[in-house]
Amino acid sequence: MKKRQTELLGKVGVALSGGAALGMAHIGALKAMHECDIHPEVISGTSAGALIGAFYAKGIPLEEIEEIAASIDRVKTFQLMSPAIPRGRLVDTKNIEEFFAKYLGKNTRIEDLDMPFVAVTVDFWNGDILYVNQGNLVEAVIASIAIPGVFRPMEANGTLLVDGGLRENLPLRVLREYDPDTIIGVNVLKMKELNFDGYFTGIDRKQKIRGKEPENFVEQITQALRMGRFNRDQNLPRLTYLGYRSAMVRLAEIANKEI
Repeated sequence: MKKRQTELLGKVGVALSGGAALGMAHIGALKAMHECDIHPEVISGTSAGALIGAFYAKGIPLEEIEEIAASIDRVKTFQLMSPAIPRGRLVDTKNIEEFFAKYLGKNTRIEDLDMPFVAVTVDFWNGDILYVNQGNLVEAVIASIAIPGVFRPMEANGTLLVDGGLRENLPLRVLREYDPDTIIGVNVLKMKELNFDGYFTGIDRKQKIRGKEPENFVEQITQALRMGRFNRDQNLPRLTYLGYRSAMVRLAEIANKEI
């Protein structure tokens, strides 16, 4: 009889990366694992990965997780992301916490889950990576997604906890503490592997900004829409896109180094 994939791989640990809305792709990755008869026994996650990992570790079926994710349209997002007046953040997390508590349970503790789960966060004051593997599940997720300047840092353990992606966007190494036979990392960031050697170059301001030449009509339309984001006078992206792209480069570097 053919051996089950789970038997061949042994104990499987899965790490889910951060990546904002791209983190919803973790649902598809976990579904693909199940289709291949791969069932994780320990899971770690950073930011969006911690969110999906928490739902999975809680034992919520992937089909239901997918339905929950699909229900968050623009209106729902606006309701969850209520603006915050006090300094230190743009968004109040109260509505987000209540939404998570609805599915994860307000008083659910990590140590009571169906499997070991680790959420990655960072100590704002000293920059240390903190692996949260016990305590309140919702609070652990909130700490891991607390993007500085966007969400209020989580006040806990006498310090402030912020988004784990600042230091470890793909938490592979922490899985070793649980002695898995196989480790699978799911990195949702859509960037190529970065070159860490560096390139020597000169400066030529006469050269124009250009992208890859489109190969078909669809790519032409896509490039036209992308260029529409650029300022006509200065040929620069919008401020929000600059910030987003800068964050993605940094997160991709952290993830690639971890791999």
